[in-house]
Amino acid sequence: MNKIFFDANILLDILLPGRANHEKAKKAYIKICDEFDILSTSENILTTIEYIAVKNKTPCDIVVKFFYSLKSNFEIYNFTDILDEALILYSKACEDGKKIDFEDILQLECAIYHGCDAFVTEDKNILKNVKDIKIYSLDDFL
Repeated sequence: MNKIFFDANILLDILLPGRANHEKAKKAYIKICDEFDILSTSENILTTIEYIAVKNKTPCDIVVKFFYSLKSNFEIYNFTDILDEALILYSKACEDGKKIDFEDILQLECAIYHGCDAFVTEDKNILKNVKDIKIYSLDDFL
């Protein structure tokens, strides 16, 4: 079975009509669902979605419906088993003087740990040469 992990920006693009990639995300989502057996994300992303959606004046009932839809259609992972590895990677990047986003490391390590084959994001800072997982943008599905 092939699995794809959704970064927060993709889910926000699907949820929020005012975002620049809203239409593109909806079209890509349909193709992603046809191509992948399992859709996934992390529970941490849910807090990000809620924060940004409410900040953008999305009614709470819409956010709740979206979360129930995610719960029904996605595998939702936690960071319990990947935190140590993520901290090692972050520490190494700091020692090497590289600027790296800890949240990105957490999401990628979570996806890899849970056996995802792909990771979809519009975050251009996500590492493109990550081993063990293919990184896609919305355009890759259109």
